[in-house]
Amino acid sequence: MMKIKFTFLAAFIFLNISCSDNENVINTTLWIDSQRVSCTGVAEQTCYRIQENTVIKDNEWLLFYDVIEGFDEQYETGYTYKISVSKIRINNPPADGSSIQYILNEILSKELDE
Repeated sequence: MMKIKFTFLAAFIFLNISCSDNENVINTTLWIDSQRVSCTGVAEQTCYRIQENTVIKDNEWLLFYDVIEGFDEQYETGYTYKISVSKIRINNPPADGSSIQYILNEILSKELDE
């Protein structure tokens, strides 16, 4: 009887953790422009220019002030990237920090900008 209660409790905890994590994670595709640009967030910095469209649209680039974990180290100026990322909502972000964490899932394409 004790084993059944323990198994039930473990399954209940696992399901609650799994469900709550899935609500905080969104997978999406981003286009990253071939050049970073100067921008001002909390301080002067360099930002990516991104799009979340299915295809790149002229003059629809948005400044991206955050970090993409796993991508920043691989980024090379002069290449346009299409990447898959997980956007994870942070429940209690720092006052000067983002409420979303971006993590690279996969580089889908990397093309030399002409």
